[in-house]
Amino acid sequence: MFSQFTLQDLGSLGEFVGALGVVISLIYLARQMIQNTTSVRAASFNSMTENSIRLLEDVFPNPEFAEFLHRAQSDPSGLTAAETIQWNSYMTAVFRHFGNLVYQYRVGSLDRQMWEAYQRTLKEHLRTPAWRTWFEANRHVFSTSLIEQVAQAVRELDEEARGTGEPAGEPAGEPVRS
Repeated sequence: MFSQFTLQDLGSLGEFVGALGVVISLIYLARQMIQNTTSVRAASFNSMTENSIRLLEDVFPNPEFAEFLHRAQSDPSGLTAAETIQWNSYMTAVFRHFGNLVYQYRVGSLDRQMWEAYQRTLKEHLRTPAWRTWFEANRHVFSTSLIEQVAQAVRELDEEARGTGEPAGEPAGEPVRS
C-alpha cells in the first residue's frame, strides 16, 4: 500500500499533518487565552473588592473615625485643619477607587452587574451634599470619565428631587467602552 505513494504524495501528507497540528495548537491556545482572561478578570475583581473593603476598614472597628466621618459628612466646614486633611485624603481615596471602577468597567474587567452595584453605591454617597461639594471643588484631579459619571449621577439625583426622574437606585449612565 505504501509503495504506491510517490515522494510528492508523502510531502502532501506531511503538509496536511503539519496543518492539522497548527489548527490543534491554535484551538489549544485559544482555550488557554479564554481561561487566562477569566483568571485575570477574577483577580481584578478581587482587587477591586479588597480596595472597597480597605476604604471601610477604618470605619467599622474605630468609633472615633466613624464619628469623624459623620461630622465631616454633616459639616466639613467645622473640621479642624488636621481633620480637613484627613477628610480630603479619605475623599481622594474614595473617588480614586470609583475612578478605577469606571476604568475597569470601560475596558471590560468589571461585569455589568457589579458595575451597576458600584454605580448605586456612588449615587448613594452623592446624596450627601458634602460629597457633592467636595467632588466639585476637586474634580480637576480626576479622570474625565469619573467626572462624567458623577455628573450623570448628580443629574439623576436632582431629577429625583424634583420628582421628574427615574426612581432612586437606578444606575447612572454607562461609561463608553473603548
